[in-house]
Amino acid sequence: MRPGARATAEVIAQVLRTTSSLAFSNGLNPAQWAAMRYFAQAAPNARSVVAFARYHRTTKGTASQTIAALLKKGLLDRQRSERDRRTASLELTEQGRTLLNDDPLNELAYAVSLLDDHEHAVLAQGLDKILRVLVERRADRADLSTVMDEDESGLEAAD
Repeated sequence: MRPGARATAEVIAQVLRTTSSLAFSNGLNPAQWAAMRYFAQAAPNARSVVAFARYHRTTKGTASQTIAALLKKGLLDRQRSERDRRTASLELTEQGRTLLNDDPLNELAYAVSLLDDHEHAVLAQGLDKILRVLVERRADRADLSTVMDEDESGLEAAD
């Protein structure tokens, strides 16, 4: 029997809470772990505050605070461009790379690794679809919010 959508959503929420609580470790919070993962895998031209903010769908200010904390902890290093001194690339330090061995996401990856191939494929496909729907609905709400703000401000809403 197929479980109800609400029951499945509750299980997903529980997995998220458990994973999130694990991510308060080694003096880092979940956002800092996410940044560490991002800079470990990002292409050289995407190792900036702006690129990180875009990827994580957050503001530049929030991304800057997360990165500043990692710089202060010695886990990231800022390297100015030789060609354009106004731009900087962010790189994990050796200490940062070593700390990633203790990434709390490894616990979730271990649990996923226990699934058989079919279960893993179905889960990955289902989660991808859920994520796409959530992102689309979030964008639609943001668009609607902008239109409503314009209506309340006396401006005409664009078609």
